[in-house]
Amino acid sequence: MKTVLSSIGLASSVLAAVTGFSQESKEPKPVAKAPITKVSGVFEARQASELSAATKQVKSLVIKRVVPQGTLVRKGQPIVWFETEGPEQQLSEAENNLRLAEIAMRESEFGLEQFQETQKLDKAKAQRTYQNAKQDFDNFVRTDRERQVLSAEFSLKGSKASLENALEELVQLEKMYKEDELTEESEEIVLKRAKRSVENAQFRLTGSEITTERSLAQTIPRTQAEHDDSLARQQLAFDKAIRTLEFDRQRRSVGFDKSKEKLEKEKAELKELREDRKHLVIRSPADGIIYLGKITRGRISVKSSTLTGGSTVTNKQVVVTLVRPKPLVIRLDLQEKDLGKIKVGRKGTVTPTAFPDRKLVGTVTSLSYIPLANDKFDGVMTVKLGNDEPAITPGMSCSVEFESEPAE
Repeated sequence: MKTVLSSIGLASSVLAAVTGFSQESKEPKPVAKAPITKVSGVFEARQASELSAATKQVKSLVIKRVVPQGTLVRKGQPIVWFETEGPEQQLSEAENNLRLAEIAMRESEFGLEQFQETQKLDKAKAQRTYQNAKQDFDNFVRTDRERQVLSAEFSLKGSKASLENALEELVQLEKMYKEDELTEESEEIVLKRAKRSVENAQFRLTGSEITTERSLAQTIPRTQAEHDDSLARQQLAFDKAIRTLEFDRQRRSVGFDKSKEKLEKEKAELKELREDRKHLVIRSPADGIIYLGKITRGRISVKSSTLTGGSTVTNKQVVVTLVRPKPLVIRLDLQEKDLGKIKVGRKGTVTPTAFPDRKLVGTVTSLSYIPLANDKFDGVMTVKLGNDEPAITPGMSCSVEFESEPAE
């Protein structure tokens, strides 16, 4: 009896266990809650215009007056006024510089005309000098050298003839004296003179021989070499003179062109300065809201927002930014860890910092995988704005929540 009851109890226990397991398996599993990715952003105007003085010659300007930040302006309305004293002084100096450049140009033109005429004279003189040297050389080669040789030979020949004549005369006199045709006293005188004539002729012949030999061996060759050297030097001097004249002409031409370029530059600068006058007042190119300084990725520069009367700016510096209040986009500040969780086309819940009770829907339109800085990436999303008041304006910050895909 006890054995039967035990079997019945065991069976009941097993059935109860099986029944309990079956009931437990039918209960639903808890669903894992999807993680949320939260990033910060700032509302940015889709349409914005950065305005600067945009002057060309006036590089530095002083703000006289600027409309306050947040001013709603209309197209064509003056928004920034600059001091005029500095630009007017610069304009006056430019006018004086132009007058001086015009005088320098006229002076350069006159100098160029004088230079060209002087160059003609210098070139003609160089040509004459060279032609004279060439003519002297040709005269020597064609005529003078031969004449010098002949002159030396003729001089020697004359000396020989004089000696021969003196000797012949002495011989005749001695012959005559032997025949007693003259008195004894006269014989001595005449013979003495004849002998001196022979001695003189002999001396002159010796000198003539030396001179002739030197002329043929030394003087004439030296003269030939001097003429060769003189012609070569004159050729070099002529070539140098012609090249120098050409270089001077080129330098003067370049100088004249520079004067001309300077005049044109002064004219252009003066024209730009006169045009710069129109930029001493910046007018709004469209309807919108004024923000002082430059807006970078939807954020206002702290330094630029302090611009006021008396501030000095450059001609290219952004003084004000004109923005259209609508439409707006959201500029996202992303970390590298967010890039794998957010994709283009994903929607997110936008909560403006100023109005935490408002919930807006935004859609990611672009992501940059090139960092702006260390662990800082850029993203943009569109957002639908309602007509709630007060309105959300460019520069306001917000947070965006992206719900990730549910975990499996």
